[in-house]
Amino acid sequence: MVKKIVSLREHYDFQDRSGIKIGEGDGNFVQVPAKFVVYDQNMAEVMYLQGKIISLRKEVGMYDPSGKQLGNLKKEMIKLFGSEYWFEKDGAEYMRIYGNFTEHDYAMDVNQVQVAQVHKKWVSVRDQFGISIVGEVDPRLVIGSVIAVEHVEVTERKR
Repeated sequence: MVKKIVSLREHYDFQDRSGIKIGEGDGNFVQVPAKFVVYDQNMAEVMYLQGKIISLRKEVGMYDPSGKQLGNLKKEMIKLFGSEYWFEKDGAEYMRIYGNFTEHDYAMDVNQVQVAQVHKKWVSVRDQFGISIVGEVDPRLVIGSVIAVEHVEVTERKR
């Protein structure tokens, strides 16, 4: 996943290991609530993310193109060290996201089994994130979670 540094929008390009573009995500810099649309390589909508305006904690809903909710990503309100997120599917916790978000090095677990890992590539012109999906999980949930975490963490750092 490659994030454009200078752009009028928050834009992400998704590439496979060989560098071939397989999709993209778009959102506006100033948006209330936050909204992103994720497309495949043919520019067909795969999903969209919609932030909650009124919520006790940071919360982002993920939806398929027809508007059916895939789930909600929520940020832990109080944590002694660092941050933690979880993904709720059908009202129950489905996936836990933990690690060092400021260093862009974190993992995703389903039932305490790692299903994905994210790490930032430090030697690059643009922000690049390596995303490894290593378990049984809907890839849309992983990509959507990475976009949401990146947006929330960058937004909070700017404040």
